[in-house]
Amino acid sequence: MLGFVTVIIIGALLLSIPISSRSGTRVEFLTALFTSASATCITGLTVTDTALTWSLTGRIIILCLIQLGGLGFMSVASVFFSVMHKKINLSQRLLIMHSLNLNDVRDIIQLVWHVIIGTFVFETAGAVALWTRSFPEYGLMKGLGMGVFHSVSAFCNAGFDLMGEKGEFSSLRAYSGDTTVMIVIILLVIIGGLGFFFWEDVWHSRCFKKLHLHSKMVIVTSGSLLLLGWIFFYLSERKNPLTIGNMSLPNALFASLFQSVMPRSGGFSIVDQNMLAGVSKMTATILMFIGGSAGSTAGGIKNVTAGILFLSAINALRGKPGVSVFKRTIPPRQIVSAISIMIMSLTVCFTGTVVIALLQPELSISGIIFEVVSAVATCGLSHGITSILAPVPIIIIVLFMLFGRVGIMTLGMAAFVRRSSAEKIKYPDSWVMM
Repeated sequence: MLGFVTVIIIGALLLSIPISSRSGTRVEFLTALFTSASATCITGLTVTDTALTWSLTGRIIILCLIQLGGLGFMSVASVFFSVMHKKINLSQRLLIMHSLNLNDVRDIIQLVWHVIIGTFVFETAGAVALWTRSFPEYGLMKGLGMGVFHSVSAFCNAGFDLMGEKGEFSSLRAYSGDTTVMIVIILLVIIGGLGFFFWEDVWHSRCFKKLHLHSKMVIVTSGSLLLLGWIFFYLSERKNPLTIGNMSLPNALFASLFQSVMPRSGGFSIVDQNMLAGVSKMTATILMFIGGSAGSTAGGIKNVTAGILFLSAINALRGKPGVSVFKRTIPPRQIVSAISIMIMSLTVCFTGTVVIALLQPELSISGIIFEVVSAVATCGLSHGITSILAPVPIIIIVLFMLFGRVGIMTLGMAAFVRRSSAEKIKYPDSWVMM
């Protein structure tokens, strides 16, 4: 947590110098702090348009912060120590393990190297594919820069874009009919959001039956959420002329698929989120709250956590204790952790919504909820409220982005756990009415 705070402050200081600004003047520190936090926490919320505010230097700083936030500074540090032939002790290996949300310290350095190499391969492929579309319009070098920036932003699920010259805060709406750009962005967001451990497991197993339980649940939950979101968005928006109502059927289907993927922490948009129907806004909020996979660049409570909660509810209704899936039993401690994560996340979102609503009563509650969930889930989709927030609500959103990136459980443990000791007294069981 302190490491992320340090990186955010350094990024804010670098962004606040005149050379980072497109106008050549010093940007307000609060704006620089918010941008640095959003980039480091790979969120994508912005108080000013990225393309219209930051110079080439500022964009490079933002890109570095996105990459560092996506990989995790512990992963980058471990590679640095490895290259310098410095020994990484057990304590450092445990920190790397927890930063990647893993449960096993074995072969952790090899996994980190695979993460770095895999990230470079996917981002390079994405940059080349996007460059082929940006080159005719922007030329060789600027087109390459656009391709690299958007590829890194998409793979890290950051949601930052440089499309402000086509319209302030327009995201990728100018490419709503470009299937190549949409497919590349969708694939990069999905690949980054599935998680590093998932791809390592797939690489070694290469068979669904041999995959770890986590990877199997990631496939089922991610596929289900993607399909359901796709159906919901298409059915609720197909007659909405302000979103996909005037598109051809193939473009409308692609746009609905894009809209289903992006709330899972991608953060890009090809339709105005303010113009979505009520059902679509509710669906997007739920998908943002769930997010992607553990050990990935995505945020939210994580899809496997949502899967455990769903199975727990189903089994409770059927009168079955515990949770069993794919011939494996989920330990009770993990079920309790899943419930704790959900309750703590809901509490944070509720508290933030109430506080911001009290500070700025002119804002709509639905818009505040959308913005707060987007911050906590490090998603980046916005109803445009962030850019008009007062200083105190901006600081609240910064804190929520940090909470979402570090992890609600990590913060809870840092705040409340002092020392771990075994229970000395076991009280008798007693039933209560529910």
